[in-house]
Amino acid sequence: MTKVFLKIKKYLIICITLAISTTCLHANSLFFGSWVDTESGDRVDILDGFKSGIGPILLIKNDGDVSLNEWKDADGKFTMSINYSSYEASKDEKGNLLLKPSYGDSIVYTPVEADEAQSAINLKDDEAGFLAALSEFKWLTSLSGKTAIFKKTFSNDSGVVEFRNGEELDSLLSFGVSSGVIKIGSDVIIEARVTDKYFVGVNERDKFFVFKSLEKSPARISTDLKEEREKFFDQLLTGEWQSKTWGAVNIHRFRPIKGELAGKELITNDDKLSSHSDWEYSPATGAIKIGYTEYMNALIVNDTLAFIKENGDQNFLNRAINSSEKRYTLGDVKTTALNENSLDKIIKMLSPQFQYGKYLYSFEFNEDLRTGFIHEWRSDAFDITGETFNSSLIADSVKLSQVEDFIFFDEANVFKMDSTPSRLRAKSNDEVKEDMIEQENLQSSAQESKVIVRVMTNDGKIQDVVLPVSSFKEISSISLLSN
Repeated sequence: MTKVFLKIKKYLIICITLAISTTCLHANSLFFGSWVDTESGDRVDILDGFKSGIGPILLIKNDGDVSLNEWKDADGKFTMSINYSSYEASKDEKGNLLLKPSYGDSIVYTPVEADEAQSAINLKDDEAGFLAALSEFKWLTSLSGKTAIFKKTFSNDSGVVEFRNGEELDSLLSFGVSSGVIKIGSDVIIEARVTDKYFVGVNERDKFFVFKSLEKSPARISTDLKEEREKFFDQLLTGEWQSKTWGAVNIHRFRPIKGELAGKELITNDDKLSSHSDWEYSPATGAIKIGYTEYMNALIVNDTLAFIKENGDQNFLNRAINSSEKRYTLGDVKTTALNENSLDKIIKMLSPQFQYGKYLYSFEFNEDLRTGFIHEWRSDAFDITGETFNSSLIADSVKLSQVEDFIFFDEANVFKMDSTPSRLRAKSNDEVKEDMIEQENLQSSAQESKVIVRVMTNDGKIQDVVLPVSSFKEISSISLLSN
């Protein structure tokens, strides 16, 4: 009898446990789905989590703002925390979702009729299928409402995620999958599943990630440097590329200077040259070197340029918005020897004002056209407000002192009076405006393309004759005629 009683007791415990589990699962699933507030237009997507009793909520407000929130199912209550407010969820007789705040009337959400979703693919069960589904869509993310597109690059289990705020590039982060875990940038997501509607993940700190599919992503078009060298360089040397660091947009230009496989990477910010590096491709090794960094391979996936190092690290650039369609060649490079036979051309090339970093540069030629001065200067506004001298060149100061021919700004910045010959002077506002117009004309003239015939006479003199065309492509033949 005792053994029978124990068996019955064990059976009852199992039944009760199953009943409780089924009830909890049923309670959770009652609220899963998409709901909309017909008055405000706000939408909540209530999704299953990876642990019982807790899961993510994606809130999409009518104004486009996106935020991630959580639901909990405990003590017989299904509660939702949305933007620091707590609501208890229930359903009315029409099947609407009722969210009751701690005080006040309930908010009514009606169900959103959705197409039947495909079965969920769990990352730990099917890495290849998971990545295929992830790469298939453009996603609206819970990361401040950015959109994301996943692009595979050098392998089937790694690539780049292109995040955008509207049409503007936000960031390019690497992603990789290994042992049932996906890493996006610095975030390690230890549990993840995907359907044709949602990507849901959670990291080791139980932080949820939720992406909602928007549309099919563009078809993947890849150009590999090692496999399609000419096609790759046609794209690399066309127009401009961009990156984003600390909120600043950097424009990258790859230009052939030494040859079709070697040149300069020119990086500008706000149309100011901020840095430059040499780049060179080695046909023997298949590697491309930029500055001091050697990349074992490179490819272009749609609008993303990807470089990979020997250790597997990847760097990315994206095609710049409004990039030009011009493919640059050595024919676009104007070169002159820095010798006395080319003085006229040198003077013309150095006539505009130049810039690099925080400094402006100007070349001034003496009457002999062979000697002169290089001017480097930097100008910055200052103001005296209240009791403080404000300037970015000099630390904010409240006291100016002098001893002998030295002056001190709060004893932090020290300057010495000087009578060294100087070629620079301050300009009036009118002079600044006139010089800006002149510089624009000089820059326009300096960038004009012209075909020049160089003639050397018997006495060794050189004369340049400018032809009325801008490119050799316009010339079908040249004849020398004498009268």
